[in-house]
Amino acid sequence: MVFRFLVILVFGHFSAFANPEFDSLKAVIELDTSDHNKIRTAIYLSRQIHRANPSDEDDFYYAELALELSSLQTDTLLIAECYDNLGLLYRYHSFYAKSTPLHIKALEFVKNLNVDPYFKMRFANNAGVSARYDQAFDLAVDNYLYALKIAERENDLRNIAIASNGLGNSLSHIEGKSEEALSYYLKALESESQRENTLGMAMNYLSISGYYLRKQDYTTSREYLDKLLVINTERKDQHGIAMTYEYFGHSYLEEGRNLDLAQDYYQKALGVFSEIDQQHKVAGILLALGEVGQKRNEPATSLRYFKQAYTIAKEVHNKALLMQSSRMLSRSFEGMGDFSQALKYFKTFEAYKDSLNLIEQESTISGLRMEYDFEKKENELNLLQAEKDVQTQQFLLTEEKFKRERIVLFGLISAILVITLVIILSLRNLNLKKNLAIQQEEQKRKELQATYQNDLLQAEILATRMQMNPHFLFNCLNSIKLLIQKAQNRDAIKYLTTLSRFIRDILQTSKMPTVTLSEELDLTKKYIELEENRFEEKLDLKVCLKNISEEDLQRTQVPPMILQPFVENSIWHGLLPSNREVKRLSISIAKENDSVMISILDNGVGRQSKPVNQSNSHKSMGVTITQHRIELFNKITNSHMELSTLDHKDNNKEPKGTEVKILVT
Repeated sequence: MVFRFLVILVFGHFSAFANPEFDSLKAVIELDTSDHNKIRTAIYLSRQIHRANPSDEDDFYYAELALELSSLQTDTLLIAECYDNLGLLYRYHSFYAKSTPLHIKALEFVKNLNVDPYFKMRFANNAGVSARYDQAFDLAVDNYLYALKIAERENDLRNIAIASNGLGNSLSHIEGKSEEALSYYLKALESESQRENTLGMAMNYLSISGYYLRKQDYTTSREYLDKLLVINTERKDQHGIAMTYEYFGHSYLEEGRNLDLAQDYYQKALGVFSEIDQQHKVAGILLALGEVGQKRNEPATSLRYFKQAYTIAKEVHNKALLMQSSRMLSRSFEGMGDFSQALKYFKTFEAYKDSLNLIEQESTISGLRMEYDFEKKENELNLLQAEKDVQTQQFLLTEEKFKRERIVLFGLISAILVITLVIILSLRNLNLKKNLAIQQEEQKRKELQATYQNDLLQAEILATRMQMNPHFLFNCLNSIKLLIQKAQNRDAIKYLTTLSRFIRDILQTSKMPTVTLSEELDLTKKYIELEENRFEEKLDLKVCLKNISEEDLQRTQVPPMILQPFVENSIWHGLLPSNREVKRLSISIAKENDSVMISILDNGVGRQSKPVNQSNSHKSMGVTITQHRIELFNKITNSHMELSTLDHKDNNKEPKGTEVKILVT
């Protein structure tokens, strides 16, 4: 990091910005001997860089430099401000999963400190905003309530309004909490009115209008929009006026009674957003106008608006708008019977949707990794503190020894025997204390190591699951692609529908390290249904439960998707190459004493025979990953799984199938 800082100073980085103020701030960081001044300057500089050019990533560099320098300080509030500042930058760049743990960390630092309540409210409200944007609404509510409690105790109207508005926006997304959300919106509006803050009043009028819009109370919603329009007009806030027109359009569009008024308000909003050059909002309004055209049964008009929105979305590189406009274009072309264009834009929609999902997953994983790094760093700091305490204790004991020695030097000769006895007892006491300190230090080290190993195993499980899911999804997507290439569109749609239901079930258990055997069996049945759609031959599937109850199935825990790779191998490498008229696949589950035996048996060609187009070096990636997952499962759970594979042969020593056995103890 220091090397990168020197490079920046030498080559005058900061993109295209040669700002004298930035140069002076960099000089302070380089030359000032006070780390406190360097940290404050780095925080301020990171904010200024972001304001000057949000795309310049040096804002992160200086925010991280401030945090690194603060780790050597004893000023806990300053450390918390560094975490909060880095969290704000991540939030400004829409990395909410990374931002939230930073704000929460900042709040944890000051929660029990006697500091200005402003910092506690600020850090809690920032944590609430990031969590709400990350759709972690329960977490957002907890932080907003904490900030509101302090704000009401301090009679801080500004933070009462901020926390109340955040609570309203969070609770409105939680089922059964809509009425409570409205009460907080009104509380925020009252606080902003007392402060005579027209911008805050405008924000809450818009929130309350949106609340009634979701309740389909369009009349009340527009009453608040009327008040909002008056305030924004008085403030000469062009963006606010355009937003008001947009929400008027939304209310009339959703009501569906006066589409002419909806179109008029959208046109007004379009004009203002175009005038203030907010192209992403222009694209959004064009999409809304396209929806109006659809409801008025004007396909050509709606198609024109959707195309304009798509063009602008490409110009501003907004993936969310590109995904939405592609979807609307696909539906429009499908309704017009132009299936080629419909498929083209549907593929574009899927591509951007996958891209956004991947970005969200990467952000979430980075957030989890960041939390893990925080815990690891805390453990290291605790260990350093423990070592420091031991050194302090040793110093005190040594000092005490010197005092006793001075007493001995100035004592009478007649007291030598007594003093010698005291020294012996003291040395014994010192050794006991040293041994106790060493034992405590060793115990702490073992606890930290165990925590680290457990976290490492959990991260490894997550990595193997992320390897396995693409392996299966790529096969399914290739099958859909093949059906489309064969013009079997109806079969492709049916297959895609079945796949979507299957993935939905997978996502419900994606965050759980284990599932019940009953759930795993249901997932496997759905998987086999997917595979049956991928070729014309019919599988003879039998699922047999032997001497085992539903309660046993619910009680037995296994890793998610543990059976799928073996079923896949049976189908694709055992049954499909087989010439048998009846291709059988049986899954049997039996209770054996306190264990459960799972058997997957096929009557295929066996493992020794391979298709012509398959090399001898081929190895199932899914089975390899599954074996690794079983090893991890055995390490971190009280259960134990054993895997074995049997090759069955007939009387002529010819292969007649393969059987995979999984014993869960």
